[in-house]
Amino acid sequence: MVIKISKTRSKSGIFLRLFAKIRPMIETVLLLPLVLIALGLLIVLPLRRTALTNPQAGWFLSLFPLAAFFSVLYAYNLLPNGKPLFFRLPWLPLLDLHFSLYLDGLSALFALIITGIGTLIILYTGYYFHHTSTAGSHSPADSHLEFRFFAYTLLFMLAMLGLVLAGDLITMFIFWEGTSISSFLLIGYKYKEEAARKGAFKSLFITGGGGIALLAGFLFVIHLTGSADLNAILAGRDVLTTSPLYPVFFTLIAFGAFTKSAQFPAHIWLPEAMSAPTPASAFLHSATMVKAGVYLLARLNPALGGTDLWFWVLSLFGIATMLVGAYLGAKQNDLKPLLAYSTVSQLGVLVALIGQNTEIAFKALVISILAHALYKSALFMAAGIIDHETGTRDLRKLGGLRKQMPILFGVTAIAALSMAGLPPLFGFLAKETLLATATHPTLPPVVNAIFPLTTVLAGALILFQAGILVWGVFLSPPADPKHPAHGHDPRFGFWLAPALPALLSLLIGITPIEPASLANFLAEAAKAVYGAKVKVSLALWTGINVPLILSIVAVSLGLLLFWQRNRLRPALMAFLPNLTVNTLFDGTVQGLDWLAHTATRLQAGRMRVYLRVIVLSAVVLLLLLVGLPPLTLFQNVQWNLMGLNGLRAFSLVVMATAGLATVFLRRDLYAVIALGLVGLAVAIWMALEPAPDVALVQVVVDILTTVILILGLNAIPRKQRARANELLHSRRGMTRDWLVAGLLGLVVAWTTFTALELRPRQSLVSPYYAQNAKPLTGAKDIVGAIVVDFRGSDTLIEIMVFGMAGVALYTLFHFGTRQLEERAAKEPGVKLLLPGTPKGIYALPTSPLLHTLAYVILPLAFMLGATHMMYGHDQPGDGFTAGVIISLAIAMWYIVFGYEDTRRKLPWLNRNHFVAAGLLLALFNALGGLVLGAGFFAPVDYGKLLSLPLPPGFALSSAFVFEVAICLTVIGSASLMIDNLGRPREEENT
Repeated sequence: MVIKISKTRSKSGIFLRLFAKIRPMIETVLLLPLVLIALGLLIVLPLRRTALTNPQAGWFLSLFPLAAFFSVLYAYNLLPNGKPLFFRLPWLPLLDLHFSLYLDGLSALFALIITGIGTLIILYTGYYFHHTSTAGSHSPADSHLEFRFFAYTLLFMLAMLGLVLAGDLITMFIFWEGTSISSFLLIGYKYKEEAARKGAFKSLFITGGGGIALLAGFLFVIHLTGSADLNAILAGRDVLTTSPLYPVFFTLIAFGAFTKSAQFPAHIWLPEAMSAPTPASAFLHSATMVKAGVYLLARLNPALGGTDLWFWVLSLFGIATMLVGAYLGAKQNDLKPLLAYSTVSQLGVLVALIGQNTEIAFKALVISILAHALYKSALFMAAGIIDHETGTRDLRKLGGLRKQMPILFGVTAIAALSMAGLPPLFGFLAKETLLATATHPTLPPVVNAIFPLTTVLAGALILFQAGILVWGVFLSPPADPKHPAHGHDPRFGFWLAPALPALLSLLIGITPIEPASLANFLAEAAKAVYGAKVKVSLALWTGINVPLILSIVAVSLGLLLFWQRNRLRPALMAFLPNLTVNTLFDGTVQGLDWLAHTATRLQAGRMRVYLRVIVLSAVVLLLLLVGLPPLTLFQNVQWNLMGLNGLRAFSLVVMATAGLATVFLRRDLYAVIALGLVGLAVAIWMALEPAPDVALVQVVVDILTTVILILGLNAIPRKQRARANELLHSRRGMTRDWLVAGLLGLVVAWTTFTALELRPRQSLVSPYYAQNAKPLTGAKDIVGAIVVDFRGSDTLIEIMVFGMAGVALYTLFHFGTRQLEERAAKEPGVKLLLPGTPKGIYALPTSPLLHTLAYVILPLAFMLGATHMMYGHDQPGDGFTAGVIISLAIAMWYIVFGYEDTRRKLPWLNRNHFVAAGLLLALFNALGGLVLGAGFFAPVDYGKLLSLPLPPGFALSSAFVFEVAICLTVIGSASLMIDNLGRPREEENT
């Protein structure tokens, strides 16, 4: 319903009324982290126009995720007695869909990792690009501000933060897909490089496919629990796990999580994502995207976990991923793939831990998540510094950098030792709890034997990788003594980013007093996953026990492997060198390409063929679904010819005559004009019904369509048009078209009469709109209320389609002819297909009278359009007709002044900006009611809300703003069509 608040004259009362519907502060604080990251994202673009260098921009922009970090801490401290904090805004209340946020120990842990590591990544990014251009080449100074990378990183951070704070499955899925899209942009940042394009495509293909499966699984869960809210789903375990559909939706959800968190065999996208700049790799692998699937499984464990299927699937895939990642990482010579595969191995560990329904497993889970985020972010950023300072990441070209880069050596050594699980680092505690889980007596006998062995083997291989990294870069002799790698410690801000998480890993381990606050925080996170209280201790020494013995075995085995590295690595390289899951991926993509090629070959590439197929298919489907019409069909139809007055009869005659003319006229220009007459005759009939709104739209759209079709004829070379006319009017072509058109006409007539006979005499919908248009939307015009209020979402989609049509035409004309231009250089005949180039004013000189009319009509069109938008909610007219009227006035300028003069005289007419502004305004307008607590697209009367003095009959409401958005989109799209079709050609074609 419309939000109405009583009037008051005080200025402060205006703001009180504006925020009267906002939720209490204790709940809205959950919005603050998202708002802060979004604010940083919005500020990036203006920074492009400043004189800031990349490091300065990094320091400034890092303040936004830092503020978000503290806002999450503040919100966590507001949790009432450890219970979750829940925030909800109605989205589509009738469908029980809301924009919900949810904060408990688990989501707070992930949110703090995302914002904390994100702060360091933004700071690190500024220095990483300090002497690097977009393409990655080195230059003596900043070539330009890397605003695009900053924007992509903040967008990715926003999507991941929204995912872990989501309070319902629909909100979670929206942000889930946001991480896929934004990571695609980050991985493909160096889009000119083939490796970047391939890595980005593989990432989007695999995670996008998983997203489709995840959505299907979510829909099953929502259907069974009757709600998308996280609270209801977590409380519906019995309903979900006992459902016969449990294996189906669990498999779908697990598939989505496995693709995102790189579980075998879907792990192949992660190493190839290393084509991204190092800041993106560090963020992807330590704090964000790869943890999304882990978070999802942990989040849903209380609702879906605890079953045999859950245990076996997560345990087997997790253990397999752990071993595969550790093995493949030991074979790498490039620092980033080496770290990437170690991440794959650690992700397998986390997934396997979620599968174990034990308290110790979830203690190990939360400790491992935090430990991995700290040491892996430090190692990736260190690898980026090594590459930045030496120009290579290849271990075969590095060595002897300890003295040249002592600070970076210390940072890398600490982080690598933590990854290896050596005391007194935080990673040692993570490995100890993992081994304690692997030897827990509640595990099944088979797993009780396999889990410890595989964990020890994977731990040894990870230690082997850590040793290779530190030794190969810093401690070994230079690989090429004659041309050793040169480097030096970077600037303070550059090494500060990896140093902080590395030092934190050390401090947590060596602190004499156990950090109780951190332990309690991790205990709350584990409780959210386990569903019951979990005791977390961060003490390194727990006595001599089985986990400690296994840890000693893993370290000893790892040191042995490192000692024999010169023999072991060649053997690893030679073992099954061609065995890779990429073969399966390549085969899948090639199969899809083959299907696409086959489908394309079945298409003739001619519009007339497509139309015939569509028409005949529709006829066949109707006949199959409904059957032949009965002989008594027309007996029950009541023919009322009393209302057929002279004007109605005239419009019918014009309609039929003009329709026949479009078929028989041989001049295509005359046929287009005849088609326009058909539309005007239909408009007359609509006006006599009476349906003035529909008639008005029909008139203006018909005129605009006629103008665009005429301009379209100008875009087609004369010889092609003549050839088309010959084919159209040939005996064979006429016979075929008559048969298809006649068959379609009979089926449409039959369908129409059937609908007239079967539909209820009294409309079920019309009375509802008539009774509720004014009370619910404040509109006297029922059609206007339907278009912008009752069916506003439909209208939004329609203007999106209309906007895309204009952009598609622009793309076709500007980029679709490039291949033709290349062919034209070799094949002279192809030149006839090209659209030509502008020649100036494409028309004969026009009279001053026409110039004056054009100057007068354009502002009048704007005034008429404004009137339609202001009062269209109560009278015929709306934003669509306003946009078409203004577009027709612009078309007149093209006709009178020509192409070049029109573009010069109307510099404000940026067509793409009009489309973008219209769509963005429509989306933000739809959010107005949501922010004020009334739901998505809910009507809001801002004039009454702010007590604004407005002209009689005009309401400054969300409906008016929507009309303006529609008008802008229509102007932009129609102008794109007119501009591209109205370009002058090298030779006159009309």
